[in-house]
Amino acid sequence: MYSRTAKVHATLGDHRAAAEQYALAATARPADTYARIVALDLVAGAEMHLKRGSIEQACATWHRAIDHMGGVRSVRTRKAISRMRGDLTRFRARGLRCVAELDERGRDFLSGV
Repeated sequence: MYSRTAKVHATLGDHRAAAEQYALAATARPADTYARIVALDLVAGAEMHLKRGSIEQACATWHRAIDHMGGVRSVRTRKAISRMRGDLTRFRARGLRCVAELDERGRDFLSGV
């Protein structure tokens, strides 16, 4: 329910409300049973934070998403991490610590470390 509501908000351009709904979606499911789905809800929330210009919040949410991806290997999670690294490209030159740490974590995830 929350995830669908988030998608409606995102389609309407209300990225703040979408991020809130994705966060609710992630907490509404048992993480141990639905780790991939929780991770992907968090990824979507991070993308909404990024669209709002909240890079620190986006990084924190992406870190939580990667935490939930431990032991989960799927095409969708790999694509999400690849997309995240691409989204971070424009922020790397700013020297933001959260971006550098997240990018390294994404690189490690994709390499299977």
